[in-house]
Amino acid sequence: MNYLVLDVETPNSKNDSICSIGVQLLTEDKITDEWYTLVDPEDAFEDFNISIHHITPEMVEGAPRFEEVWERLAPYCGSRVFVAHNAEFDLTVLAKALEKRGMKLPDITYLCTVDLGRRIHYNYGNVKGDLVLSNLANNLGVELTEHHNALYDTRACSGIFLRLREIYDFDPAAFVRRFRYPKHAKKPFFVRGRRENNIKSV
Repeated sequence: MNYLVLDVETPNSKNDSICSIGVQLLTEDKITDEWYTLVDPEDAFEDFNISIHHITPEMVEGAPRFEEVWERLAPYCGSRVFVAHNAEFDLTVLAKALEKRGMKLPDITYLCTVDLGRRIHYNYGNVKGDLVLSNLANNLGVELTEHHNALYDTRACSGIFLRLREIYDFDPAAFVRRFRYPKHAKKPFFVRGRRENNIKSV
């Protein structure tokens, strides 16, 4: 099984645009390529986001737009499993960015290293903070030199995935999911108007 590992950073809280992305290709558990780019989000930056990743509007001037980045990513959707830390976030950003531009989301299958850490390494017994990328990387002895830089976060995500494979020798296929967007709201346990009718008098 071959993988595309990625991390994205966003300019604001709408999470429908990207200001940087890091990618690594894993082929038979070997890193065969990697790339990083700033991205012109064609959108406003918020101070909170800048305080996290330190990317400013001036830095993305002249950078590739999302369409150019997606042109490079899209061919891998059918041939590789995407891997990310808290993958639903990164993939939802991609989906929303495509939706914003009237572009179609292709079929994507993925693995999430948060899910793998929770289920395999901590056996569901961890506290939430243990699954933060920096904490999980440190626990597994994986280098993360510049957190919230998309390239370094991608490298750490790859390292976590490969380290978990090394320690636990699990079959990744058992953890692969199909990405769904948009998310459908869960139905309430009780249907309005029926609850009272289903309760027996005593």
